[in-house]
Amino acid sequence: MARTRAPELHGAGGWFNTDRPLTLADLRGKIVVLDFWTSCCVNCLRLLEELRPIEERYADVLVVVGIHSPKFPHEADHAAVERAVARHRVRHAVLDDPELATWQQYTVKGWPTLVVIDPEGYVVGTASGEGSGPLIEQAVERLTEEHAAKGTLVRGPLPYVGAPAEAAAGALLFPGKVATDGERLAVADTGHGRVVVCDLDGRVERVIEGLADPQGVRFDGDAVVVCETGADRVVLAPAAGGPVTVAEGLASPWDVVVVDSGTYLVAEAGRHKLWEVSAGTDKRPVAGTGAEGLVDGPAAHAVLAQPSGLALTGAGIAFVDAEASALRVLTDDDRVVTLVGAGLFEWGTADGPSHVARLQHPLGVAAAPGTDDIYVADTFNSLLRVWEGKHEMLRGLAVDGLDEPGGLDVLPDGRLVVADTNNHRVVLVDARTGAVEALVLDESWLDVSEGEALWLAPGARFRLPYAVDLAGDALDPTDGPPVRVTVEADPGSLLGDGPRRWDLSQAEGQVHLAAGRPGSGSLTIEVAAATCDDDRCTVRRERRRHPLTVREGLSPS
Repeated sequence: MARTRAPELHGAGGWFNTDRPLTLADLRGKIVVLDFWTSCCVNCLRLLEELRPIEERYADVLVVVGIHSPKFPHEADHAAVERAVARHRVRHAVLDDPELATWQQYTVKGWPTLVVIDPEGYVVGTASGEGSGPLIEQAVERLTEEHAAKGTLVRGPLPYVGAPAEAAAGALLFPGKVATDGERLAVADTGHGRVVVCDLDGRVERVIEGLADPQGVRFDGDAVVVCETGADRVVLAPAAGGPVTVAEGLASPWDVVVVDSGTYLVAEAGRHKLWEVSAGTDKRPVAGTGAEGLVDGPAAHAVLAQPSGLALTGAGIAFVDAEASALRVLTDDDRVVTLVGAGLFEWGTADGPSHVARLQHPLGVAAAPGTDDIYVADTFNSLLRVWEGKHEMLRGLAVDGLDEPGGLDVLPDGRLVVADTNNHRVVLVDARTGAVEALVLDESWLDVSEGEALWLAPGARFRLPYAVDLAGDALDPTDGPPVRVTVEADPGSLLGDGPRRWDLSQAEGQVHLAAGRPGSGSLTIEVAAATCDDDRCTVRRERRRHPLTVREGLSPS
C-alpha cells in the first residue's frame, strides 16, 4: 500500500516557542504529532492536558507541534494566539495558521484533530476529539520500537524548541472569573492556580492555593465554591481548612451559582450540560443532552454549546454558550430559551433585537438587580454588553481597554466588577459612563489579625502591647535578642519621632510610640520570635493591624 508523505507546514502567522520556523524535513528522525487546535475549544484544551504526560514520557523521540487553526475571527489575531499559548501553558512549538493553510493540506474537518507522522516523514494515523491520548501513546510506543530497530529514529530533544518558563504577570495572572457577596470579592487567579478573596478596596483577606485552573467562584456564606476546571471537579473552601470536594467527574466545569446553601448549579463546558450538585449526593443533570449545538425547548432535550457563565435572574438562570456565541435562559419552568445567538458559526458585534444581535464567544454573565437586564462579558469582542429585558435588545457599553474579559458580577452600588483576563487585572466599571478603575490588590493584609481602633491626639505618647504564641517552644537567644518587634503606619505621618524596631528578650510586653500628624489610616505591628525545641529551630510570627486616627483634642484610647 502506498504511503502518504506528510505535507509541509505553512502558516502566515509564524511560530511560537521555537527559535526558528520548523519544517518536517528538519524533524526527520522524530515521531511528530500535529495537534490542530483552537483556543476557544474546550475539547482542544482538554486534549492538551492528555498530551502533556506523553510529551514528557517520550521527550527524546517525540515532537508535538500545535497548529493553531482559528474558528472565530478574534482567534486569527496573532497577539490573541500568543496570549492563548501562554494562558494555556503550551510548551511545544505552535504554528499560527490564521488562513487554515495547513488545516486544508491535511483535510482536517474539526477541532481537535491529531495527525501522527513517522520518523521517515509519512502520515501513519489520525485521531479526532478529546480522549485520543491513549491512542497516540500506543502509536508513539509502536513507532519508537519499529524505527529504533530500523535505525531511522533520532533520539534527544530539539534544543531550539520549547517555551521559556512563564513569568508571573503580577498579583494576578489571566484571572478567569470574579464574584461578590456585596462585601467581598472572590477572584479566580487562574494562571496562578489560586482564588484570591479580598474586600471591595482590594485588601486581600484570604488566598486559596493549589487549585488546577480555577474558573467559576461564588460565596456560600463564609465559604467559597470553586470550579476547579483543570481537575474536573467543584470544591468548597470553608473559612478555615482546605478545600473539600463537592462533585467530581465534571468535564471542565466553568462556572457555578448557589441555588441554596450547599446546592449549586454548574456549567459543564466540556460536555455541554448544566448540573445541580450537592456535597455528599449524586449530581443531577438539569439541561443539555450532551450534544453540541443551539436547540431550545424543554431543558432535558435542549442542546447547549460549551456553557461557560451563569447568573441567577428573576426569571430563571441566564447562561452563555461560548461556542454558539449565545445568551440563553433556563426558565423557572425548565425550558431553555435563546435571547441572542443563531448557531455555532454565527457571531459578530451587532446590537439590536434577538434576530439581529450577535456576540463572539462570550464567557461571563451577570444579572442587574431590580431589573430584567443581563450583563455579558463578550469575550472575543473584548466588550461588555447588556441585554435590556424590558426592550428585548442587546446594547454595547461604552467601555474601552478590556482584553478578553472572562467574568463579571455586579456590586451593590451598581458598578460591574470584571475579570480583565488578558490584562491580568480586575477592574470596576461604571455601566452608565464606561469609566474603568483598576482594583489594586493589597496582599499585605494576609495573615493579619484586627486590633482595636486607636484614637490619639497629635504628639500623644502611648504604649502598644505585643505578643507571639511560642506553641510550647523556647526562645532561642543564640544570635542575640530572640524577639524582634516592628511597627509601621500607613500613612507614615501618623507616627511621630521615635524607634520603629525593637530587639527584645520577652515574647510579650509593650513598646512605646508617639502619635504624629492628624489623619486616618492604620498601624501594623509584627512580632518575630526565634524559637527552638528538641528537633528544630524556627521563627514564629504574629501580625496585627489597628485602625488609627490622629485628631486634635483626643487622648490615647
